[in-house]
Order: sequence, then C-alpha cells, then structure tokens
Amino acid sequence: MSEGEPRAYSRGAILDRLRQARKSREGEIVWLGWGLDAAAIFVLIAFGWTLGSILVFVGARVAVRVPTLIGWGYLAALVGFIVVPMLFLFFNTP
Repeated sequence: MSEGEPRAYSRGAILDRLRQARKSREGEIVWLGWGLDAAAIFVLIAFGWTLGSILVFVGARVAVRVPTLIGWGYLAALVGFIVVPMLFLFFNTP
C-alpha cells in the first residue's frame, strides 16, 4: 500500500495488515517471545509470583505463537514450583 492510497479500516483489512507486519518481522517477534519467556522464568523463580509469571508466559504465547526453548524451560520450572511441593505434602502428610 502506498502513501497516497486511502486505508481501509474494516476488520479484515486491519487483520491483513497485522498478519503482513508479523510475517515481515518474524525474527523480532521470536526475540520478543524469548524475552517474555525469560521474564516469566525470572518472575516465577526470583519473586515466586506464580500467577504473574503465568500471565507473562501466556502473553508470550499470544505474541509469538511459536514455542521457544526457554518456554519449555519455563514449563519445567512451573512444574517444579507447583507439582513437586504438592507431591511432597501428599506423601509426608500423616
């Protein structure tokens, strides 16, 4: 679309422009996902805010829509942070 052409503001036209922008910026979007996943791990482990880290992680999935290696690490940390203490309590409660 050139500068002189009028822009269409229908829902379909806006979604098409967003899809085209996403395709042209694929590398930057993947880096955004890596950064958000790293932030989610930091929030989970350093601060212990489980809900906040889950929200950041879901935001990364919505922004990127591709899995990242650090995202799998986040899921492993989340399992360790929630499931392991639950199992510990389950087996050690009389």
